[in-house]
Amino acid sequence: MKQDGYAPLEETRGTQSFDIPETVIIEPPQDEQASERLSIRHSLPCNIRNRNKSNDTILDSNVDISSDEGGQLSVMEDTISIMTDVSQLVSYKYRPAWKKLNVFNRSFQRQEKIEEMHFCSKLYHTKRHIFPLKDYHDEARAMRDIKKFLDHPIVLFKVSHSGWEEIVKDMVRELAREKPDLKLDKSRCLKSLCSKDADYLIPECIQGIRESCQGPYTDQSFITAIGNTNAVSDTQVVMALLDKPVNFGVGAEEIKFVCIVLVPTKGKHTKSGIEVGRTYSTLLADDRLRHSLLLTHTASEFAHEFEIEVHRIHKEHEKREREKSLANASIQRERKDASTSSKRHRFIPGRLIYEDFKRRIKWYLSDYIDDVTSCDSIQKMISATLFLYFSLLLPGIAFGVLNNYYTKGKIDSKNVIVSQALSGVLYSLFAGQPLVVVMTTIPLVIYTKVIYAISLNWDEDGDFFYTLYTMTGLSNAAFLAIYAVTGASNIMTHCSRSTEEIMGLFISLAFIVDTVKYILKEFGSYYCFDNITIEDVNGTVKRAAAEFKDCDPAKPMLSLLLILITVYIGVQIFRFKYSPYLNAGKRVLVADYALVVAVLAGSLVGSYGFSSIPLQQFEVNEERGLFSLVSMKTPTGGAVLTSMGLGFLMSILFFMEGNISASIVTNPQNKLKKGTAFHLDMLVIALINAALSIFGLPWVHGALPHSPLHVRALADIEEHVDNGHLTETIVYVRETRLTTLVSHILIGASIFMIPYPLNLIPIPVLYGLFLFLSLTSLGEFQMWERLVLIFTEQNLYPPIHYVRKVPQKIIHCFTFIQLLQLMALCAVSFGNNAYLKMFFPFIIILLMPIREKILPKLISDRYLDALDGEH
Repeated sequence: MKQDGYAPLEETRGTQSFDIPETVIIEPPQDEQASERLSIRHSLPCNIRNRNKSNDTILDSNVDISSDEGGQLSVMEDTISIMTDVSQLVSYKYRPAWKKLNVFNRSFQRQEKIEEMHFCSKLYHTKRHIFPLKDYHDEARAMRDIKKFLDHPIVLFKVSHSGWEEIVKDMVRELAREKPDLKLDKSRCLKSLCSKDADYLIPECIQGIRESCQGPYTDQSFITAIGNTNAVSDTQVVMALLDKPVNFGVGAEEIKFVCIVLVPTKGKHTKSGIEVGRTYSTLLADDRLRHSLLLTHTASEFAHEFEIEVHRIHKEHEKREREKSLANASIQRERKDASTSSKRHRFIPGRLIYEDFKRRIKWYLSDYIDDVTSCDSIQKMISATLFLYFSLLLPGIAFGVLNNYYTKGKIDSKNVIVSQALSGVLYSLFAGQPLVVVMTTIPLVIYTKVIYAISLNWDEDGDFFYTLYTMTGLSNAAFLAIYAVTGASNIMTHCSRSTEEIMGLFISLAFIVDTVKYILKEFGSYYCFDNITIEDVNGTVKRAAAEFKDCDPAKPMLSLLLILITVYIGVQIFRFKYSPYLNAGKRVLVADYALVVAVLAGSLVGSYGFSSIPLQQFEVNEERGLFSLVSMKTPTGGAVLTSMGLGFLMSILFFMEGNISASIVTNPQNKLKKGTAFHLDMLVIALINAALSIFGLPWVHGALPHSPLHVRALADIEEHVDNGHLTETIVYVRETRLTTLVSHILIGASIFMIPYPLNLIPIPVLYGLFLFLSLTSLGEFQMWERLVLIFTEQNLYPPIHYVRKVPQKIIHCFTFIQLLQLMALCAVSFGNNAYLKMFFPFIIILLMPIREKILPKLISDRYLDALDGEH
């Protein structure tokens, strides 16, 4: 009811509405303009009159009241206590025609919701235990559980649900269908596997913990859920393969395998949910088994892969036990007869080559037939073959252009292609580790340039070049054979991750530097600023008559454009696998062809889009045959000694580059299973280069970054997200000879595409390929990651192991020392003195004693193990 022309205040709290006996009066301003828009701030007191029947009381309070265009007023900050215990947000409605304000309390619900936003909705308790993997050999109960599951496997394939409760419902429903005798109470089973209060919380589960160079992290590929319920009288197990990775919450963002274990509430300890869950979690923790299970389509195939994994575990256990017993017996024999032991370990030339051959020969047939029946593997092999074809052929053409320029046509692009095809085929057939890629490289081009310059001392026409080149190549092959026979590759045990990454980064930088030099050369040759004059009379711009034919700014601009197009398209397609489009398999398939698409796109733009602008094309010597023996001239004693010196220096380069490439390929992270063959491979490289020297063809050795990129092209990779940081784990690598063999056969066939259509590939596209290979390989080096950390905000450091274990100052100190070594390599290799570049291999060798002897005096071993330990 109205009192003195003012409306009463009604309050609504929750769902109740009641009248307040008091009337709140707000006196408005007296002028018309102010009444249109009312805003009273803290500094202005608002008169609030609490009127009742007995007396009037004036209360002053600092209130913030504002009116919007719809006539609504609201208190912005402080809230008025109106002779009650109410302390909520209120709404005011302003009626300008009255020249008075009627105040209504519209609702208190909004403030209650705002207060609720300050609190969590629920609390939950987490308790974690670390369990060892199940030992199937010693724990008989585990084998009985697996055998019971294999007798009647219950597996769901291609489950498309994304919610935990829906997936579990399907699995429980399948269990009831497959085993109707159980008379399963599905609701009770579901209740034991799903949280009562939140379906996104799994009451009890087991996951794996994996150790990597990034530190420990949760294996998010599988989860084993445990349900304790009286609905079953015996243990029941159901497996499910999800159609795509599903996010079940923190630590379980990428689940592909779900295993539910239903156990009775009361039972023996060996039959408890934890023990049975450990049994199946141990199997699922093996990424090799998970990779095999993904290829199955029926329950029988699934059970077969499970059985193979159990047999493999038994064999590994028996092998460990046998090795342990043999080791104990060997120790006892050595104690009895020390002289016999010393004779057993004496040096035998070629023994390590024989051991490499014996280790690899049993896998030789499998190198051709493994994985050829799987569609996924065939797709991987095709993409890897095309990757090798383009990444070896096109740089070979570029190196041939450089050799042709440095040797005045003695060695050209056709010779490089012949050398690459011949050596690649021979290496893929006879090498121990076929995943290593051999090719000619920038340092070998520099050596060839030096050899040609020295040969001019005996013949100014350069005819003595082939003689000196052949003798140097044969000397190099002889030294490499000596290294192989004596087992010199064992020195690589002192080659740590630090040395490998410095060398890998150097090769990537070398590609980048060569690309930059080419761009500068193009602009220096054709972008002629000095040949332009401006005539102010008629305002026209004309070129000077002198050197008019050499000035063509369109050429360098087009060269730069083609390089950028090739790099941009290649990198974008390469990174497509990290995008949200399509599914994971198709994204990887598209990314595998990044190099191919980039080269084709750059060639189409250069050859057809800008056909009116002539670009540089590679030249070949048509007079020289493909396989013509070198016409040797009688060498002098000085020439023989010179060739031996050059051969020795070059053999060190071959030794280091080849062994570092093989070491990176056989890295434990790649999970290769067929063993190494360092000494056998060194002998094969020696024989191949001896043959190439006789024919005057370019030499080859193990190459970076092609070798590790070849491994990744054949690998299945799992991605994990840990605290926003993406980590990649190689699950399986196809160890095959087919990719290198077929790709080099295709390279050999490309000889018949000279000059057409290979001359449709512009030279700038080749340098764009260099840049693409460099940029895509940088992310593989931890040293590059630590260089980026120098410029990264400390709060944004990724959660990798050395960040947690090593102080920031020590991390940057170690990185700075590595950077100094890298700068030393660059100073020697990128300088203008060709003779100084010949000593580049010695700088590489010095990296090992620096790491072994000097760094431990500057940084403690504990920190060095974290920064430069096994990888």
